Amino acid sequence: MDEKNWNVSEIEIKQFLNEAIRLVRECGDIIADAMDKQKNVEIQQKDAVASEGHGSAVLTETDMKVEQHLIKGLGEKFVDHQFIGEESVSNDGLIKEFSNAPTWIIDPIDGTMNFVHSNPLVCTSVGLTINRKLVAGVINCPLVGLMYTAIKGKGAWVNGKKLKISGVQDISKAMMIMELPVGANKAKKEVALANLTEMMDKAHSVRAPGPAALDIAWVGAGSADCFFHFGIHCWDMAAGALIVSEAGGVVLDPSGGEFDLMSRDILVCSSQELADQVLSFLKAYKTERDLQEKYSYL
Repeated sequence: MDEKNWNVSEIEIKQFLNEAIRLVRECGDIIADAMDKQKNVEIQQKDAVASEGHGSAVLTETDMKVEQHLIKGLGEKFVDHQFIGEESVSNDGLIKEFSNAPTWIIDPIDGTMNFVHSNPLVCTSVGLTINRKLVAGVINCPLVGLMYTAIKGKGAWVNGKKLKISGVQDISKAMMIMELPVGANKAKKEVALANLTEMMDKAHSVRAPGPAALDIAWVGAGSADCFFHFGIHCWDMAAGALIVSEAGGVVLDPSGGEFDLMSRDILVCSSQELADQVLSFLKAYKTERDLQEKYSYL
């Protein structure tokens, strides 16, 4: 593993993100075209993650096409960059390497189950780490025309408009977002139902739109107030975690500790006060880490 410290300027990071945005827009056209032509059929079941629920186990032809387009385009432009892509590690689900080098963490289609059912809440998520720190990210929802971006220390944006979290502090006024793990093992479903029951008693509203990356971005945009998930992956969280952080939100591990990109768990909230209320009842479902090494990512 290359452990040298990479010195990259703010100008270079902006150039990196601009190239990712260009390619992600092209991927949006690929996704929209496939949806129009009804090429959104399942081509593979990922048996390694079947116990996590149906949504985690679906792979389509378009997932592969989008990821390959991103890796090819970024790899040709930035030859010393590395990649962690959902589909490129999907055979065994294991991340082989994560170094200090500029690393693109890619989810080509987040909301694959939505995609399969021609639901427009589908996004592409691309996060960039340097020295294992999140420095830039883009989440594009092409079918509804929303693109969220962030650069570390420079803020977060949607379609050129600066983002700011809602600031909601009390769960009774909060829109809560969670995943309903259809098809998951019994233990995971029981945890989800326990958390849902608590929120139905306490929250202003509860929603389960589907794509984790978009759910996270919505908290950053003030379009929702809290999202949590147990058992997602670094490619679901990388761009969104930075977007929420740069919009002034709270990004934590659902235990209440520091956010860990490789832990597969996340809690994002519009305020620390709301996070504290959620942490007081939130039940956890433990999953294996994406990578055993722990780092501070934000």
